[in-house]
Amino acid sequence: MNYIYLLLFFNFLCYSCQGQGNEKTVKMTSINKIQYMDTTQYYEYIKILNFKPDTFNKKQFDKDAEFGKYIYTDNLGNKVIESSGEYFKSIGEDESEYIQVTILRENPLLSLYKEFYPNCIIKRKSLYFLDNNSIGVTQEFDRNGKMIREINEDKKYNNIRHRDIISFLIKENLYNDSTKEIKGELSATFIKKEKNNQEIKQLQNKDVWIIKNFISPPTFENIYYIDAQTGDILSHLYKGKEMMQDKKTSGVYKTYKGKSYTQQEWEEFEQKLFEEYAGKNNLRSAIDIEKERNKKGGGFFLGEREVTD
Repeated sequence: MNYIYLLLFFNFLCYSCQGQGNEKTVKMTSINKIQYMDTTQYYEYIKILNFKPDTFNKKQFDKDAEFGKYIYTDNLGNKVIESSGEYFKSIGEDESEYIQVTILRENPLLSLYKEFYPNCIIKRKSLYFLDNNSIGVTQEFDRNGKMIREINEDKKYNNIRHRDIISFLIKENLYNDSTKEIKGELSATFIKKEKNNQEIKQLQNKDVWIIKNFISPPTFENIYYIDAQTGDILSHLYKGKEMMQDKKTSGVYKTYKGKSYTQQEWEEFEQKLFEEYAGKNNLRSAIDIEKERNKKGGGFFLGEREVTD
């Protein structure tokens, strides 16, 4: 029963529509609580944060961990990675002693991240989309396990959010939503424009999503730069080669007598034929040209049935 509920919930979470402006929003009175998030979305995030108990089995970890890490599958089929807090100690924050990351079986692009105090009481929990993209709601707790703060992680994103990126990954065959298979190594990172130091001109002064996918490290097979406001693909590198091309110089624009032309080639071809036609028919002015065009019913010199889009 729990498994069915979880499956339905995650499908709805990842592909439900964005909340509209006239929907109710959560605004809690405490300054430490989350503010202005769609009510339905808020409680969906809370459900996912609480779908499993906030517990850390220190005895089991000490017994089975190797090199400070313990990996296992929980009773719902989710992959769980637990580790000691050596990382936090290395940066001078020794409050968090244990870390638990649960990669969700029903959507392996999402993971539930938890930090625990040395006494194994929950300290912090967040939902992450790939890499370091915290989404939804983050909750923080005191040493007694009482929640002291909630953070609206979605607030920092633009129009394009993790659901849109998931749809893009499916479209590009980088993620199979039916089999839950991820193609190769996959990462997605959201970067605010003030931290965007890309040398590529069209990426500057924009919030962007950077998606990287590679099969044979260390060479990335695909790198996408997506405008986080509009969803436009700003750049696509494949094996180090830029794949984004001007529409006028790529693709089939017209076909004439069995030959395909790009838009640029077609315009050059039309110009050449026009010059030849104008020379033969002594067309010297715009008026002459318009008269001739009207005679031919709008098609200047090519039979309409000979040309296909």
